[in-house]
Amino acid sequence: MSSQNTCGVFFDEDEIIFDQHEQQLYIIADLGSSAGRADAHTRLLEANCLGAQSGQACLGLDGQRQVFTLHRILDGELSYEEFEKILTLFIRATRYWKEWLAQPVVHQPTKAPLVPQGLKI
Repeated sequence: MSSQNTCGVFFDEDEIIFDQHEQQLYIIADLGSSAGRADAHTRLLEANCLGAQSGQACLGLDGQRQVFTLHRILDGELSYEEFEKILTLFIRATRYWKEWLAQPVVHQPTKAPLVPQGLKI
């Protein structure tokens, strides 16, 4: 953990950042470059709606770094089992969206297929 209460952990090839602010824990992942990916904005916004296809996390755009992100904010204390469930779901969502964004643009349908059941709570 850094002096700023930030820690990066790799789960296989996926780096997940944990950033603590008082009683809140931010879980953050970069998903892929947003440069030249205006085609992805609508799909990501649809998936973001009420967390239905993002594993209850929030899809976003870091405009300064030109990267799509996923984050979730945990507030207060959780049991280890609950934290593990949330983190597992977050990692699955991260991997799904990284894979989706890595597909060539020409092969992505206007409406991407529904996210696998594993991303829904």
